[in-house]
Amino acid sequence: MASKLYWIPLSPLNHDYLNNFTNELEKFTGEQWWSPFDNDSNLLIYTQVKSNLPVEAHPHAIQYTQSISYFGDYYNRIHIAPSVLELGNVASEQVSRVDVWNAYLEPKTLQSIGGLQEGLNVYGQDNPPLGFKALQERSWNVSVLPDGPSVIDANVIWQFGSDQAVLHITGTRIVAFSWLVDWSKPVRESLQWLTDILQSQTGYEQRRSLRLTPRISYEVELLIYDTERQYFELAMIGWGTKTFALPIWNQQQWLKTAHSIGGLIVYCDTTHRNFRANRLAILRGQNAFDNETIEIESVLADRLILKRPLQKSWAKGTCLSPAVTAQMTSQPNLIKRTDRMMRTSVAFTVTEAVDHSKALPTTIYRNYPVLEEKPNEQNDLTHSYERLLAQLDNKTSFSLQKDLAQAAFSLYQYDWMTYGRVQQANLRALFYALRGSQKAIWLPTFSNDLTVKAVITASSQTFDIQWCGYTRFAQKQLGRQDIQITLRNKTVLYRRITSATEVNSTTERLGVDQAFTNQINVKDILNISFISLCRLSNDTLTFEHINDSDGIAKASVTWRGVRET
Repeated sequence: MASKLYWIPLSPLNHDYLNNFTNELEKFTGEQWWSPFDNDSNLLIYTQVKSNLPVEAHPHAIQYTQSISYFGDYYNRIHIAPSVLELGNVASEQVSRVDVWNAYLEPKTLQSIGGLQEGLNVYGQDNPPLGFKALQERSWNVSVLPDGPSVIDANVIWQFGSDQAVLHITGTRIVAFSWLVDWSKPVRESLQWLTDILQSQTGYEQRRSLRLTPRISYEVELLIYDTERQYFELAMIGWGTKTFALPIWNQQQWLKTAHSIGGLIVYCDTTHRNFRANRLAILRGQNAFDNETIEIESVLADRLILKRPLQKSWAKGTCLSPAVTAQMTSQPNLIKRTDRMMRTSVAFTVTEAVDHSKALPTTIYRNYPVLEEKPNEQNDLTHSYERLLAQLDNKTSFSLQKDLAQAAFSLYQYDWMTYGRVQQANLRALFYALRGSQKAIWLPTFSNDLTVKAVITASSQTFDIQWCGYTRFAQKQLGRQDIQITLRNKTVLYRRITSATEVNSTTERLGVDQAFTNQINVKDILNISFISLCRLSNDTLTFEHINDSDGIAKASVTWRGVRET
């Protein structure tokens, strides 16, 4: 019988290099394999078969780009979470948890923790050097104390040889200004806007407000003695140029219930008070040393939700005030009364934006609101005029003066005396809406400027007044074209004077733009006042708080007439 040359192909049951192939294939039974040789063949030829694996066929370099994967994003590096701590205002100890993860697939060693400053502590793990297993995470507590530099801007570094994890901490340390003010003198609060005014030679203006919220400053009187005086003097030396948590004294109140240490709620009345989320409030006891600055998480009508628990218990009757961050405008001047007592005046500028609702008067005349509230006339109010004059004077002859606008711009002094939080909030809303000198409103003189002589008939567009020189001097003059007619039944009418004639030496007849719908008798008229379109003459408004917001506050401004219609 002839011999055949043959070789046995590799198979799952006959392999010499797939060492990791599953053994489960060996458990199949009853399978049929094609016989690659005859039974009578010589098996010695099998031993002569040579394996040529692996086969190489013209190898060459290939250009490629490695695709991005989650593995490359997360592994073989050191992670820290969070990587940034924005603490805001630090008035008490703040503790935050920080997690550090070794995302290498091999052990790493923490060699050191650097970047710590005064008032910054890191604890919760053993001191370096500290071993991390592959993919191990450890947690630390980062404590920021109120003692230290006023500005916090630190990088705390977990150093792992050539790798590191960086925690950036920012914030501002503040000290509560906890001394009680002397309420025998008013607390003065100034609001200052900034208006860019472009005025033409004829008096027309383009006004642009440059601040979203006003700059606010406070000026108060202090009467300090004994240890509080000592504390004040030393605080001025060490912290006089830094940031204080300043209580808004005019919005203070007294707690109606006791509050225990560790609580996260302070029950109080928040209506028309400057409590805001992520802002501060101050609890004050019987002296300057007994106080606590709290940070507000959210504000409800009858409570404050705090970001951190109370650090001490507070009894019923404790003084609670909203607070703002502020810096001293100038260093205080102490007046020594005795060896134990001193008097001083301190001024602060608020270093954060204080927002408020905005509301203009609801009565509208000729597209502008009308201020119908009468001023407080307890003190004498002034009324003057301003003109845009150009003067040419060569010093050798008579000077030449020219009125460029051909108009007298009225200047009115106006005072308010408000009582209670609602009136004070409404007045503040008016000034926030006016944005300093930017916006204009109609302002009556609140004087009896014209005297009616005869009955004003229904459907009439004219009426007679006592001669006062209107036809000769005021016809079509700025601020003397529009009138407010106030009747004794509290009805208020607004009209524009379109014509004026002298009937005789005692009577003038005025024509108006709208007919009167009803007959008006002379005795029904309380007064007729001129109304002028005005803006604030400057961007600064000052409140004098005689006592807190449940009491009296005064304000005084000067209005200036404008030409816009």
